[in-house]
Amino acid sequence: MADRILVTGANGFVGRHLIAAAVRRGLQPIGVVRSPAGAAAVKAAGGRALAVARLSSPELRAASQGARAIVHLAMIGSERPGVTYSAVNVEGTRSIARIAIESGATPLVIFSGLGVARYGQAPRTTNRYFLSKLEAEIEVYRSGVPAVVFRPSYIVGPGDGLSTALLRDLASGVVEVPGDGRYRLQPVAVADAAEAALSAALDPPQPVGRSAHRVIDLAGPEPIAYGRFVERFADLARAYGHPADFVVRHIPVAEADRQAVAGGYRGMLPDELDCLLCDEVADAAPLADLLGRPLRPLDDAIAAAVDDVPHPQ
Repeated sequence: MADRILVTGANGFVGRHLIAAAVRRGLQPIGVVRSPAGAAAVKAAGGRALAVARLSSPELRAASQGARAIVHLAMIGSERPGVTYSAVNVEGTRSIARIAIESGATPLVIFSGLGVARYGQAPRTTNRYFLSKLEAEIEVYRSGVPAVVFRPSYIVGPGDGLSTALLRDLASGVVEVPGDGRYRLQPVAVADAAEAALSAALDPPQPVGRSAHRVIDLAGPEPIAYGRFVERFADLARAYGHPADFVVRHIPVAEADRQAVAGGYRGMLPDELDCLLCDEVADAAPLADLLGRPLRPLDDAIAAAVDDVPHPQ
């Protein structure tokens, strides 16, 4: 079954879009999940679900035999009680790399994080989250399995967390912005992220140097300051019928940090807040080259996100 691919974390935001995109291409995606709810999400996207307790499970090893590629998305962006970066991001990736090797060097695609390359250089990319992503990359490199590593900025589209939070804030009439809002992000459309992952899985780009690996920044065509992003987002939300009469309330970064440490700043724990404030941008040309076309404009990515949410009655 040369058209079968495995997707870990398949019930997550990117995973669901990836499963649906694979089905549209005529592939047979197997979504690796841990729960019945996760399995239901994979089935709703058109894939076949494989529920396993651990990424080292015999069932996953068996399913990997003959698979064309493995796309590894099962990682976390913050630690919770009983769920650690070491166990999920690092050990989980080590297990997947080992399975890829045991399956006959099945090509592996993983998502890391934009900013990993500046660990130890920039304060907001020097934390346990970015360290775990760096360690996960190293696990893949050391394994020797042919791999493509994507380092994403914010991924935007139907169901993404950033858009969901902003729509909620716009409806309340107040959008809170830490600091001056000049720190940049480089959002990429989830449709481009899913297509890039599939392209890398099915036709891996040439590795670099004497390795079997390639690293590509998964960033959209337009770097934008967060404050300006909020304005653009609000304009499009308003155009699609969402409430968007709001004021911006700036909060000192130190206060946002304090709240994040104390239990969460507007739902963000410290490492998640770092990702917002880290001011990481990249060259989008290699991603466009992989896709063989221009990337979707930022406004299109935002429009897809806001149009997917029902309008308030």
